[in-house]
Amino acid sequence: MSVASIARYEIRRLLRDRALPVLLVLLLGLGAYAAWNGRAWVDQREAAIALIKQEEQQTRDRSRAFVGKAPSVLPRVQPVLVPGEMASLSIGQADAYPYTADVVALGDPTQLLKHVWADIGNPAARAAGRFDLAFVIVFLLPLVILVATHDLWSRERERGIAVLVLSQPVSAARLLVVKALARGLMVLLPTLAIIVAMAVWSGARSPMGLIMLALTVLAYGAFWLALALLIACLSRRTTEAAIAAGALWLLIVVMAPSLTLAAVNLIAPPPSQMQFATEVKARQSDIAKRQQREHLARPAPRHSSSPVIPDAVRQAYADRVAADLELARLIDSHAQAEAAHRRILDRVRLLLPAVATQDALDRIAGSDSGRALEFQRQVHTFWQARRLLHKGYLDRDLPQTLDEYEALPRFEFRDTAGAAQRGVLADLAALIISSLIVLIAAATLRGRLATP
Repeated sequence: MSVASIARYEIRRLLRDRALPVLLVLLLGLGAYAAWNGRAWVDQREAAIALIKQEEQQTRDRSRAFVGKAPSVLPRVQPVLVPGEMASLSIGQADAYPYTADVVALGDPTQLLKHVWADIGNPAARAAGRFDLAFVIVFLLPLVILVATHDLWSRERERGIAVLVLSQPVSAARLLVVKALARGLMVLLPTLAIIVAMAVWSGARSPMGLIMLALTVLAYGAFWLALALLIACLSRRTTEAAIAAGALWLLIVVMAPSLTLAAVNLIAPPPSQMQFATEVKARQSDIAKRQQREHLARPAPRHSSSPVIPDAVRQAYADRVAADLELARLIDSHAQAEAAHRRILDRVRLLLPAVATQDALDRIAGSDSGRALEFQRQVHTFWQARRLLHKGYLDRDLPQTLDEYEALPRFEFRDTAGAAQRGVLADLAALIISSLIVLIAAATLRGRLATP
């Protein structure tokens, strides 16, 4: 019995089963709905960004009339994080982080990312996530694979033909591997075509992103094929195999991520946002009162010649900078605690195939936390540069000119990570290693295949 004959038999057997076409049609329908959902979210986000840009331009136009009447006119800027080229693939953590900021040169740094433009939705629904293509891949793809492959060997055992099959000149392990590959390809290839087609239809337009999407689907599918081999080595009846497949899906896709997150939050809880906000407000109040007392105790010195820009403006700037420097330690401490919590989650994700797959899809789509945090870093850098412009006008003791106002820099997000970034490669490596571990476990149990 050759490998080709085994594969042909399995393919014919699977094609005769009416469940496969039904599953693929159902997957096509769900994939189309998920793609439409992702496209609708991108359209909604782009519409909100267009309104933000329109408001920013109106503010800039109104502020032009004040140029020359004040030391500097630095109108409020609202930087935005535009959706990536593959954004419709996975909404991911895009709803968990602000996609716009409120940059006021002499404003409070803690308010940079507090101006929220978003629709009001159910928090529980947001926590559960959205029905996008990533959901179809992470949750539904394993079910399709397990339905097609859970009875790789149990059916032969139930019918009592396992001994007859093994009497052929082929080893049980080789037979099972060929059967799994034949069935897996019959399921994975159409599924991959459906997912990629739906991604393109929803607006995904990055060639490298589509390639990484295909690799992620294949790696995740290979992991579940390896689990199907392990189930075949352990189960003797189709019912047992089906129960084992369902239990593994529930454990790996649903329970393990939730339990792991709960454990991480217990062992290394994230810093309290409410406590941080309370401490910031208290510290700001103390700083303002102290600065007021110092000004009353030490009046500003008088100059023989009056400067063009009043000293009161310089004093206000100095007070603002001094207050921010005092707050910096508190803000940095909170940011470091958040970063430490994220690092733990980033490491743990590599141990969970479903989470690693979701993370890879988020990074490919540009809806991961890394891109959002890079946006925040660039916003902070832009805000600091904006403030230094004001300082330059004070130092030269000359107000801003109209030409300088027109030449004010605009914010533009620089996307430093692509679809083939290090995080995606780490997720793919984690999936491959997980598949190898499962295959090694199945290889140690291959002796049970010969048992009727």
